[in-house]
Amino acid sequence: MFGRSTLVLACISLSFGVANAADSRCVVTSYNPVKGIPPGYAESQGFKGRFDYPETTSELPPDFLANKDFRTDWRGYMNAVLDYAFEGNEDGTEAGVPTAFRIHENTKRNWYHGLWMDRGDSGREFLHGLTSERPTRPNQLGDGVAGGDPTWAIGFYNELGATTYAKVFKDPCQPDLSNVLFPVGTVSFKLLFSGASETKVPYLKGAPTWQADINRDAADPTKRVQPLHLLQIDIAVRDPRAGPSGWVFGTFVYASDVASSDPWRRLKPVGLMWGNDANAATNDALKESVINTELEGVTYGWDGRPEMGWKGRLNGPLDNLISSCMSCHGTAQFPRSELLNNYPSAPATDATYGERLRIYFRDIAPGEVFDPVTRFFGDNTKTLVRAVGLDYSLQIQTGLERLCTSARKREKPFDVLDVPTVCVPSSWVATPMFTNKVDQAAQRRELESVNWEALDAPIR
Repeated sequence: MFGRSTLVLACISLSFGVANAADSRCVVTSYNPVKGIPPGYAESQGFKGRFDYPETTSELPPDFLANKDFRTDWRGYMNAVLDYAFEGNEDGTEAGVPTAFRIHENTKRNWYHGLWMDRGDSGREFLHGLTSERPTRPNQLGDGVAGGDPTWAIGFYNELGATTYAKVFKDPCQPDLSNVLFPVGTVSFKLLFSGASETKVPYLKGAPTWQADINRDAADPTKRVQPLHLLQIDIAVRDPRAGPSGWVFGTFVYASDVASSDPWRRLKPVGLMWGNDANAATNDALKESVINTELEGVTYGWDGRPEMGWKGRLNGPLDNLISSCMSCHGTAQFPRSELLNNYPSAPATDATYGERLRIYFRDIAPGEVFDPVTRFFGDNTKTLVRAVGLDYSLQIQTGLERLCTSARKREKPFDVLDVPTVCVPSSWVATPMFTNKVDQAAQRRELESVNWEALDAPIR
């Protein structure tokens, strides 16, 4: 379907497609350019990002949208999505090392990475392009299990979904947020790895292990590369049968007791959700989330984690139990909500149950904005702006924030290029939006007034 990208093409710039419309100086790196290459490794061993998003595609929606009903056969639906995501991505070895999920080498189906995820302290590490997420909390992965283990992850979009990325990042340094809406049949999946050991979490025994450049600020640079174990896989599908939200979310957990010669397939479904049960009373049975009760006592069911997500809604083992998959992704917008961020700062009590449903656990339609009127974080001008919805894509939200952080630091190419208009509040109140007539010096002052570094904190 396509050949191996050259290293220079894959690692320092867009390969084709959107690159034609961009400033030639607007290079986009595959891995964090500030952290660089760990000692003992060559540039040729680095992660190769795929950002050549197609403007159009002849790819058809996956078959499971027509032949699998997630309401009557949620396990069958989840397995069909997993098969679709894995096809062509598990294959190959190089010098005896598995080369799984090198999507630029997939000959079955095109997959793509999110842009601008390389920047910032949490940005893509060198070997696999993983980004840092929230470390585990005490009792999160088991009763009495200490927290503090790192979580690193990488996400992928199919070709249908990549056409939306092509619109947003036609010019990678001046994103266009006028039409962020994913087509039906968009599939996204995400691999999440943990630094927790099988001694700490017994079900991780035999899990796929990646060496990753996660300890990048180590006093001893030779200890930068550390092992991580596959713990969780998330899936998301733009499925019109889902009702108001338009999306279906699911989660798998690695399970050592699943009989398979392929360690990537030793997975158990945690559950599936297609709505927030936004009208459920406090003790009502949920109708839009399904949780695998076989995992009680394994991924939930103790005092520190009595349920997977809030009030029984779906979340993965590495996720924040006061939210849910759908509610968290439903907050995807730019600028992000100053009021609630991507999840509440504290769990709701029974007394505030109704308010939490109304504000946070409500169904967001594709293209709808979670918190329409907000402010940029730390903006000392306190300018109110009308946010743009990002159709459940926290990857686009995070990429935009890291783009703005990079521009604020004057990292290449923003040592010479203009400030991205989406990064400054005055662009959001212009008429029409983003036709900013303020000079570059003033835009630079605005950019520096926003606390972008606070937004580099890992989510989940």
